Amino acid sequence: MASASASASTSAKVVEDHDLLLGPGATRQGLKWTAPPSRLELVQVHYLVRHGERTPVRTRLQNAKPAIPTSWPYCHVGSEFAAAVADFAPGPPDAKGKSPAKVPDGPWRGPDSWRGKMDIRKGTENTDRHDRPVPGAPGECLLGELTDLGRQSTHALGQLLRETYIDKLGLLPQRLSADDANAVYFRSTNMSRTVESAQSLIRGLLPQTRDAQDEYTPTLLIRNGTTENLLPNTFGCARLRALDAQFASMAAQVHNARLSAFDEGIAPHCDGAPPRIDGHPRLNGILDTVRAAVAHGVPFPSVFEEPGTMRVVERAVVDEWFSGYHAEDAALRNQYRRLAMGRLLNDLAGRLYNKATNGDRDPLKLAVYCAHDTSLAGLLSTLDAFDNRWPAFTASLGLELFRDRSPAAQPSILSVLGIGRSAPQHYVRLRYGDKSLKLPACAAKGAHLEGEPELCTLEAFKSAVEALRRPDGMSWEKECQEGRGSKSSK
Repeated sequence: MASASASASTSAKVVEDHDLLLGPGATRQGLKWTAPPSRLELVQVHYLVRHGERTPVRTRLQNAKPAIPTSWPYCHVGSEFAAAVADFAPGPPDAKGKSPAKVPDGPWRGPDSWRGKMDIRKGTENTDRHDRPVPGAPGECLLGELTDLGRQSTHALGQLLRETYIDKLGLLPQRLSADDANAVYFRSTNMSRTVESAQSLIRGLLPQTRDAQDEYTPTLLIRNGTTENLLPNTFGCARLRALDAQFASMAAQVHNARLSAFDEGIAPHCDGAPPRIDGHPRLNGILDTVRAAVAHGVPFPSVFEEPGTMRVVERAVVDEWFSGYHAEDAALRNQYRRLAMGRLLNDLAGRLYNKATNGDRDPLKLAVYCAHDTSLAGLLSTLDAFDNRWPAFTASLGLELFRDRSPAAQPSILSVLGIGRSAPQHYVRLRYGDKSLKLPACAAKGAHLEGEPELCTLEAFKSAVEALRRPDGMSWEKECQEGRGSKSSK
């Protein structure tokens, strides 16, 4: 039986080594990068990053002891910004003698073009119990907004990536020029907290962006939600949405009875509602709120500091969201993985293979993708490397591509006849936070560098990704329509 104590946490400060509450995958003590055997040369790196610390996505635990506040005053940086604006010039007079503003002809950028910047301040507004507007406090955050701490942690990760891959390893020049635009690739999902995390990370990675006159301007790519593949896209895939609901329901059936052991300790902080996967508030919402409070040093009920309680709560929520990747039914498991993460893995494997095949003819050296907790956990689950722990804010998953420079690994002269190796041997290493991972798909002899189980051959990695594809070649879009029924005429 969990403790019924309602006393406040004895310490509201963030304890950086409190992994149980903060979660894995972050780089709090640095990347701890380890050099591979000297004959391997780093040629390309991809980093998938969860956004930085944010506020809870909904107001919960307002009547807890202590209560979780509804107002989080941690968004001062985001309230001051410069907006891109257009000063439209008057057009030719119309029949009435008026000169309406018109969009100027291109070019669409430059000091003499249409583009300008306007300093603007963002504030929040609330309402009282009579629905009258009430100005928010300075620096008050919106729900789910990236906080000042989130900007700081993503900026710090950018600095760590720079220290390792630019300063130490020389993967990119110290200062990028316009000619280096294709050497980097930056992408984010279309949510404000990931876009702003990407901006902070890029600033830490490329301090030259402080120079307003710098010749290099980073490009941050964003896709529409229907085609996004940086996360399990239940919005754009009806079949994945149905599977997701199915496995969440199964998780509730499995875990709700176990969670009843913690009713006495948790229910008093949730207006008497017992902690359940499908309860109100939902269990994942409770965990999300506690994680945000821990990260920002906000006092929270001490019951959530009890390791026995939090391990059960976290495992239940992890199963609610990610058990589909580990379904006992192989067909369902493969379909879930394919629809959730198959397209992203295909993109990553394709870029790695393209670099290995084309060498210096492929300019891409560093790619950063700002996404979500479900992105990292989904990718790790699909590769059978997930630790069943909810990823931390600013958790990162790196894929490093190494080329073997040893003579034995080089193409054979017979390769022109189709005999022997046609390209140098390449290896892929996954790094989750500050740790290198061993992939089960690369465990067999010959599927990794001998004596280095973390260094998976590119062929083995590519084969693991290709195994997710449907044998009949059905597209993601078509498979997503399975079981959807007739479309609306609207």
